[in-house]
Amino acid sequence: MTYNVKLIVKIASLYYKDQLNQEEIAKKLKVSKYQVNRILKKALDSGIVQISIIDPSTGVSNLEDQMEKRFELKRAIVIENSGLSDVELKSKLGSAAADYLQEIIKDGDVIGVSWGTTVNEVINHLPSSINKHVQVVQITGGSHQLSVDLNCHDLTRRLAKRFEVEPHLLYAPALLDSKELYNLLINEKSIRSTFDYFDKVTIALCGIGSIFPDIMSCIISTGDINDSDFKGLKEKGAVGDIFSYFFDESGKICDTDLKDRIFSIPIDTLKKVPYSIGVAGGKIKAEAMLGAIRGKYVNILITDSTAAERMLELEAGKNSK
Repeated sequence: MTYNVKLIVKIASLYYKDQLNQEEIAKKLKVSKYQVNRILKKALDSGIVQISIIDPSTGVSNLEDQMEKRFELKRAIVIENSGLSDVELKSKLGSAAADYLQEIIKDGDVIGVSWGTTVNEVINHLPSSINKHVQVVQITGGSHQLSVDLNCHDLTRRLAKRFEVEPHLLYAPALLDSKELYNLLINEKSIRSTFDYFDKVTIALCGIGSIFPDIMSCIISTGDINDSDFKGLKEKGAVGDIFSYFFDESGKICDTDLKDRIFSIPIDTLKKVPYSIGVAGGKIKAEAMLGAIRGKYVNILITDSTAAERMLELEAGKNSK
């Protein structure tokens, strides 16, 4: 049976544009429901109606693939950022990281925790109870000047509570006043016992700080480093920090006297962690994230589309020189 083109277009418009169902169209045009069904099929077969399925995640998936290949990451998770505020971005990053953690955590894992606003969001988005037998360890010193939500001690406690275990805490500042104090503390019994867990860490979770605005507004304000320390870092080309270690764009730890005063998981130990997860976003942090990846401090990155695009641009620019 052949049908008039105008009738095909009319029925297709009522169905796809006006969203009438087949029975409503049949009553409206005084034809059978069977005919409506046949005409709609004809509209598709003849090309009068063409259906396109747009996958909104395609662009993000492509970015993830590019990031994994370009930077040799175990995993890259990229969230779409089309004008998110800083608060919204951190919340979405936290949610994505929380989902990923629940995918990979298994019985027997030792989870190492750093401090910061993004890590706080990750913990906020985890379920209140997770049925896995793990241990939770604070792997960088804290700062008593930071708010409860950001302090490493409290973040470690809150994460441990999700698994109903006691945390292994590190009762020392992230940045010490002197190398002598480091040598003294490292031999203190309770601190030594926490350090002994560092070699057992299977999952490390951290934010990635950029020199601006994070270090100026947060680290200096706590009194952990002073203006002279900061000036020295800038002279050495520091672009960011991870686990309280400051590094340049190539990922090299900045050679200042701060290096000997950092109370955190040793860099060589960090690089051996099977799942070292960095969570950070925003174009302003692109250089810091690049440095963290180039230094092999993280092997899994959870970030946003604007940051990922900028990182790929910076890497392409470097390779073209």
